[in-house]
Amino acid sequence: MHEAILYEPLEKKAVRCTACKIRCVVKEGGVGVCGVRQNKDGKLYLIVYGKASAVNIDPIEKKPLYHFLPGTEIFSIGTVGCNFACSFCQNWDLSQLARTLRERLMKEKHVEDIELEVKQYGYHLPPKKVIELCLEKKVPSIAYTYNEPVIFFEYLHDISTLARPHGIRTLFVSNGYESEEALDMASGYLDAMNIDLKSFRDNFYKKICKARLQPVLDTIQEVHKRGIWLEVTTLVIPGQNDSEAELKDIAAFIASVDKNIPWHISAFFPAYKMKDVPPTSRAALEKAYDIGLEADLNYIYLGNIQDEKRSATYCPNCGAALIRRSGYRPWIESTFENGACTRCRTQIPGVWQ
Repeated sequence: MHEAILYEPLEKKAVRCTACKIRCVVKEGGVGVCGVRQNKDGKLYLIVYGKASAVNIDPIEKKPLYHFLPGTEIFSIGTVGCNFACSFCQNWDLSQLARTLRERLMKEKHVEDIELEVKQYGYHLPPKKVIELCLEKKVPSIAYTYNEPVIFFEYLHDISTLARPHGIRTLFVSNGYESEEALDMASGYLDAMNIDLKSFRDNFYKKICKARLQPVLDTIQEVHKRGIWLEVTTLVIPGQNDSEAELKDIAAFIASVDKNIPWHISAFFPAYKMKDVPPTSRAALEKAYDIGLEADLNYIYLGNIQDEKRSATYCPNCGAALIRRSGYRPWIESTFENGACTRCRTQIPGVWQ
């Protein structure tokens, strides 16, 4: 057990967790909705500290991040637990495990036992060892991913604080529920985020994710304002968030923040509690892509399908193809050098070196 840093004490040994925008009030012995932040004797503890449940070295394009060190590898790490409960989650076996345990133990009136249950999952990987692995493998970045990073904030905070002196970058792949306190504390090392904008309808967030829309919109605006490199992903789910009106709303919102924010439009495949929903059609993805163009977004990408034309980066000024991609493999054209189009000298927003 590791004492949390993002919480505040309340009366009668209760605490308020301040890691995410839910701001759970946790009674003594209880645990937050994420299932991994537990109150013991009036102090909040992160019960998955140092317990990695998923670790891989991936292409950075898989996160997906297309304007951040393209062609490099990234150390990806996650734990169990999540503050959302998305019915379509691709990593539900990790993300929903702690939440499911919490719900069962609450019914059995033994929620205080959750630490013993959760600690069975994952393996011991202390922050120092993560840095050693990155240096050994010459990996320039770390992505906190697979589940929502902010719920294991103290773990990632210690890793990233050690990583910074070595020049290792930090990325969050997030649902966009970070609190102001979390963003403040991460400001010294957080280089980039990919935030899921899952829908532009609050009812979708309430029904399917057990969350709300507005906090996500607020985070997108706040992250951009802070100058953290930002890309946005929307998983297009047939019959759920794929109407022309909703896709126009998403594209218009991103454009209102900054037309240079890359928008990743991803294909859905049946998973978890949505196995009866068909995969996203190519036609639906192409429609969304065209909607992004109509909203004057400069960088739009289709994902989870093979489409080299719509996964390439083009100069918004002269139209030159700058970076082409096949799956997760990019190749940089001679028209792109030092973050700029060599034909017209337009600077392309991103982190290129």
